Amino acid sequence: MKKLLCVLLTAFLLLSCSGCVTFSYEDTNGEDNYALQTLTDADILRGAGSSTVLSSKVTINNKTECKAKTMSGVVTLFDTKLNNEPFTITVSCRITKGNARLVLVVDDEIVHDFALNTDNQTFTLPNVTGKVRLKLAGESTGYAITYICE
Repeated sequence: MKKLLCVLLTAFLLLSCSGCVTFSYEDTNGEDNYALQTLTDADILRGAGSSTVLSSKVTINNKTECKAKTMSGVVTLFDTKLNNEPFTITVSCRITKGNARLVLVVDDEIVHDFALNTDNQTFTLPNVTGKVRLKLAGESTGYAITYICE
């Protein structure tokens, strides 16, 4: 009976993981160089998928803080749709390891790159129509990002 239970449990675990996909992009250019080596603008715009270890996202009032120990791929941190409205975002970004790029995307166009390891960067779009997204592309990236949208 124990043997049968063990076999069934093993089969269940194997079947449940068979659909799992892991994305892993390695940091190949050294710890002091944060430039992406593998991910491209096209990957960022289409959303290349991602894998994340130990992540959190907390919003209090209008301030959101996102953290991850390790992330590879492309994640959307913020997403909204606007119709001829002003949009302002203030971002603080800390990269603890790996390669990264933090961008603001409107529809299918990267409209702004945020500096890495810099606090209180503000970017304004006076009248924007379309889907606005804050995206992080990372290759074995550890990060802490805070943003406020107005």
